[in-house]
Amino acid sequence: MTWYAGVDGGQTSTVAAIGDDRGEVARGIGPPADLVGQPREPARQARAIGEALAAACVAARIPTETRFAGLVAGITGFDAGESAAIDLGTFADRGSVVHDATIAHAAAFAGAAGIVTIAGTGSVAVGNASAGDRLVRAGGWGYFFGDEGSAIWIAREALRSAMGRADRGESSDVADRAYAFYGTTSLRAIQHAFAHGDITRPALAAFATEVFESGASGDADARTVRDAACRELARLVETIDARLAPAATRPVSYAGGLWHDVAFLAGFRTALATMVPHAELTAPRLDPAGGALVLARRLAVSEAVR
Repeated sequence: MTWYAGVDGGQTSTVAAIGDDRGEVARGIGPPADLVGQPREPARQARAIGEALAAACVAARIPTETRFAGLVAGITGFDAGESAAIDLGTFADRGSVVHDATIAHAAAFAGAAGIVTIAGTGSVAVGNASAGDRLVRAGGWGYFFGDEGSAIWIAREALRSAMGRADRGESSDVADRAYAFYGTTSLRAIQHAFAHGDITRPALAAFATEVFESGASGDADARTVRDAACRELARLVETIDARLAPAATRPVSYAGGLWHDVAFLAGFRTALATMVPHAELTAPRLDPAGGALVLARRLAVSEAVR
């Protein structure tokens, strides 16, 4: 039996999907492969991958020391040549570590071509014109330099709007929600808490859900931020589309936690129709771990993962 493995190594957990030539068989979960604000440690990341693979092997009722013909691991923010390499030789005959956007792309189109926009804590888009072509990337510069349209960007822009109203002596629904969410009665306290690390980046990003709820309740400021985020994400697609060979229709999909909000997805669809009229928006076919498994099978037959 030939086995393959795909891994989605994130900031909250590491998910491994294993399968054979017929498809996926089982999954396992391990600890986070990437910790926000912590140094990237290849050995720790390899241990997280190993634990997730072992759990998947147990679920599949195969030996935990099973060696895989192909293994692809997508790690949050990994850049070949910029990030420390992770040794996958312990687990597989052929292994490759890639940016998590790469496995999200494979998941969105099941290995076919198109542009996928990832919007979670951060934001990035990748795409290609033909299956197997090297992916073109736009965005993904991190919360300080970019990540427009992401959860942390939405939270920051909404709080900035609320702070502007506070400067003018005005109240706002976003501010009221922030007080309840962070357990305070002062926007200054929220600003200080973030500056000193008491409110972490993930905790700031989590406030995006409150912004969406505020917009759904009718708050104009929250809706303005939400719609601006949709345009920023559509702009990433526009940027990549302009770099690819022309196409009559361009498949576009999405990945990440923000897309669970129906109004946000609808706003993106509207912005995309205006900015990239030939885009054809479809739901992703697989999740990231499933996408990594698709790439692992490709890697095992000597086709490079790019």
